[in-house]
Amino acid sequence: MTLPSTRSLEMFNAVSETGSFRGAAEQLGLSPSTVSKAIADLEARLGTRLIARTTRHLALTEAGLAYQTSVATALDALGEGAEMVHAVTASPRGLVRVTMPVSFGHMFVSPMLPRFVARYPEVRVDAVLSDNYADPVGDGFDIVIRAAASLPDSSLVARKIMETPHVVCASPDYIERRGTPSHPKELVDHACLPLTAAIMATDWVFDIDGVVHTVRVDGPISSSNLSVAREAALAGAGIARVPYHVVAADIAAGRLIRLLPNFERVEGAVFILYPAQRTLALKTRAFIDFLVEEIGSIRA
Repeated sequence: MTLPSTRSLEMFNAVSETGSFRGAAEQLGLSPSTVSKAIADLEARLGTRLIARTTRHLALTEAGLAYQTSVATALDALGEGAEMVHAVTASPRGLVRVTMPVSFGHMFVSPMLPRFVARYPEVRVDAVLSDNYADPVGDGFDIVIRAAASLPDSSLVARKIMETPHVVCASPDYIERRGTPSHPKELVDHACLPLTAAIMATDWVFDIDGVVHTVRVDGPISSSNLSVAREAALAGAGIARVPYHVVAADIAAGRLIRLLPNFERVEGAVFILYPAQRTLALKTRAFIDFLVEEIGSIRA
């Protein structure tokens, strides 16, 4: 027995879904007689009746019901295969909506966006910088970048791109005036810059000989925003303790000095979140791969 054509399977599936030759014909852009003949040929090829015809309606026979399940699965597989081929051969295009924390966006994503659109000229990017919690599905984003100690269970795909130890740092000017602390306990004698958005904002946590220790700090400026702490540290107002990614460029350039590196703790990571899909849109895949390429190489 020769196998039926994909087109005849598509017509049978359309008849099953619409319940009529006319409905299937309209769905596929064919004439009802073409659909009717194709189904008759399919039944003759299989040697069994798939559709029971009456003057009022069509209904699948027991054999037809069993066959329809296999046909739907086969057509889905063929469609998925075509999408995979398209993903290999086509070019990314369309709009990518992405949201991320403000400080992370300024430090890392903003500088890379011109390079991304130069590589993929048919992709447009809508980058929303916000420290508010965003839901990729409910808020209409293709990608959410989130810094967190851990992620709750969800239907989203999460990909870690960077670990974020909290680093203590100060400007060369501040160190020249106030000296360099050699142990976390010495921070009580320094001007520190607490983050009020954190739980127990004035309690800074360190790893001392494998044991977690807390040091209570105080200083002239406190803020709920990482950028304020960074700017205050750059201006020499005190010592900041922030995620590494916030000050990575400043440390590399010497604008800030990393203090107490042997006592740091990794308290979180940066994740890319996106809805789980069998086939990820090319534009989204391209942006994710570019982020991993550009940002994933950065290490503390």
